[in-house]
Amino acid sequence: MSLRELNQAGMLLPRHEWGRHDLHTTVNKVALVLALLLGLVSVILMYAGGGRWPTFLGIVLFLVFMGWITYISIMAVRRQATQFAEEREEIAEAPTLPPDAPPDTPMNP
Repeated sequence: MSLRELNQAGMLLPRHEWGRHDLHTTVNKVALVLALLLGLVSVILMYAGGGRWPTFLGIVLFLVFMGWITYISIMAVRRQATQFAEEREEIAEAPTLPPDAPPDTPMNP
């Protein structure tokens, strides 16, 4: 998709906010690794269980894994949205370019 199409779809930040946000991940990396290990253990149990009790334990652990990974993802999106809202407040106080200004225009004092 072109920038124009992305902008029309409302998927882009306003032009005056480009390059102003911190793009580091807000995902809790320790929880993510632990969740992925739980997912791996659950798949191994389901495969190696052969239809006996380890298979069913693997299914239960897999369902827990799916819920946990979903929770981790939702919380990361919420933290990112909060971070962007705080940065927008800071940006609102800083000098900005008009929305139709070319990208190489210097900032107004």
